[in-house]
Parts: sequence; C-alpha cells; structure tokens
Amino acid sequence: MNEQVVGREQTKRAIAFCCAMLGKDNEMQKQYESFSTYAKANEMAIGVTFRANARMESFTYRSLRLRAKYREFDVLLVPELDALGNSPIEITHEINFLTENGIIVISLKDGELNVETLPLLFRKMFRLVEHNS
Repeated sequence: MNEQVVGREQTKRAIAFCCAMLGKDNEMQKQYESFSTYAKANEMAIGVTFRANARMESFTYRSLRLRAKYREFDVLLVPELDALGNSPIEITHEINFLTENGIIVISLKDGELNVETLPLLFRKMFRLVEHNS
C-alpha cells in the first residue's frame, strides 16, 4: 500500500489547455497528442483538458483559476505563451497568479513559463523597431 501512495505523489496532476483558431479541431487534437506524449515522458497525468477557440474564454479562465487556488492540479500545459493572454501584462499577471498558487506552467513551444523566463520570451515575441527621425 505504501508503494502506491508514493507512486501517486510522484505523478504530477496536469491540466491541458488546447486552443486553436475557430474550426481547427484537428489542431487541438494534435496539441492534445503532444501534451499526452509530454506528460507521459515527464511523469504527469492529464486529469482535465480545456478546449477553446482562440484564447482562453471567461468561463475557462475562472474555472482554471479556481482549480489553481484549491490546488487541484500541479502543472498547466499550454501550446504557447500567448494562449494565456492578449498582452505581456495579461500574460505576466496570469503566470504570477498560477506560480504563486504553486502551479508550474509549461508551454510546449516556449518551455517553462515563470517570472524569470518571461522577459526573454517577450523580447523574442516583440521585435523592437528602431525609429529614425
């Protein structure tokens, strides 16, 4: 019995957040398959999958935050950084909320997302254009 409890504690509980443009269900399926492969390789069990067209919808957002607050999962898997918001401020706010509640956020495209990794990722996302007068 002890071995079973230890085994459960080692497996991290994950939520997969699949998102794609409207009508691109095959893209969401590919994301889910990628999440499943990643989860198996990293000793995670996907318990819940959210599917949304474009970015996170209000209902999904509230449900995800409530689950994080009550520590119902350990890891949030997202396809890429911008799935969490429309701007760097929104994304940073969401990452802060999740990490403060003990959630590890992993983007399959960008790697682990936290306050240390965000500045570099934002610089890659937004190319600064020099303005000559």
